Amino acid sequence: MEINIVSWDDAQTALRLIRQKVFVEEQQVPEDLEWDHLDKQAIHFLGKEGNRPVACARLLKDGRLGRLAVLKDYRTHGWGGRILRAAEEHLLDKKKSKMFLSSQANSYYFYFKNGYRPTEEMSWDAGIPHIQMQKILKRPNPTSKTYILGADDESHISNLAVASSVWFQIGSSQCSREINIQINDLTHPLFNNAACISNLTSFIKKSRQTQLRVLINKETPGLSEHPLLQLQHRMSSRFKIRAIDMFNNKEVYSNQVLFDLSGYLRFDYQTTHCNFSNRYSVRRHRTEFEKLWTDSKELIEGKKLNM
Repeated sequence: MEINIVSWDDAQTALRLIRQKVFVEEQQVPEDLEWDHLDKQAIHFLGKEGNRPVACARLLKDGRLGRLAVLKDYRTHGWGGRILRAAEEHLLDKKKSKMFLSSQANSYYFYFKNGYRPTEEMSWDAGIPHIQMQKILKRPNPTSKTYILGADDESHISNLAVASSVWFQIGSSQCSREINIQINDLTHPLFNNAACISNLTSFIKKSRQTQLRVLINKETPGLSEHPLLQLQHRMSSRFKIRAIDMFNNKEVYSNQVLFDLSGYLRFDYQTTHCNFSNRYSVRRHRTEFEKLWTDSKELIEGKKLNM
């Protein structure tokens, strides 16, 4: 195992191989966004297992790390942490005291464990929700529980359109047992992007005990092609989608997500509320969710898929 500092001109083939696999093929990042003029300006870190390139990242002159990628077969081998430490050591050698990065929301906990802390800035990048993070080098990590499931009991509110996607991915990526979702319908953009579907797929595959349930307040025609229904069709043993009987339930809370028995997310098209550690509220809403689930019915479109 080794990590080398390389230039784009010297190692372009190996760097392209890794990033093409991870970002373009797996995450469907458009090629015109992946390959930019900053590659020639940056220094690059290239990790090799024997002679095989398996991990990489680039570091800009202002201390911003980006394009950190590890090939799928090597993601449990500690390469992400090694690349981070190599970049941090390089900055310290250059007398720099801070490193910045834009984390994909579902990678938030990885960077948090490595000492990075969030700023307020969130954004979409190549159709993937991101949150800005930073680390002060050579100092103890500041005490923080921000966005940690079961620990952060602060109430967070945002009017940013991307907030629901960022917090949803941060919360769902930390869940270990169950995610319960209640929404007005499936047209909300939160559930219509590849990053969301990828996150939920990873959650379902965590173990045989994981459970994902979605309650829809209103079923509309033509849902059979929706990515969530397609995912349910592939993983029906641990993922169920049902519709609420609105005739018997006149007043139901719409657009909420319950993360395990720890946190919740509530949102509409303008405002997002989130709390990652409020067990009392989550248990109360889960009890209400169970009542609605008991009275719910199978989706008409779901029946069509199973025929």
